[in-house]
Amino acid sequence: MNLRTVAFAAFGALACVAVSVPLASAEPDPAPADDCNASSLSQTISSVTASLSTYFAAHPDVNEALIDATRQPAYAAVGQFDGYFKDHPEQADDLRAIQAPLAAFKDRCGLQVAPTDALSVLADV
Repeated sequence: MNLRTVAFAAFGALACVAVSVPLASAEPDPAPADDCNASSLSQTISSVTASLSTYFAAHPDVNEALIDATRQPAYAAVGQFDGYFKDHPEQADDLRAIQAPLAAFKDRCGLQVAPTDALSVLADV
């Protein structure tokens, strides 16, 4: 998962995720952890979202830059996100740390689709 995903998910906009293709292995994939279920996923997303909210409230400059980017067409927003985080590596590191539990859940549970993408499907149900 990358910072674009965090930013888009945090603001409810389009999720931009690079879904990685797993490498072939002679060994079978390990069984998912016991907490690999929709309930635990939702709790993890909720926790990450609360942390993002707190971070953005404490950093109005980051908040403004990212919300301004989400008001652009998706192709322009991606460039703005990339440019912002390239120019502000400390903020990029902060947001990576905040979203780390979600990335860990994805890795631990063997998810092939970003959790935020999976949940965005629910909006169409």
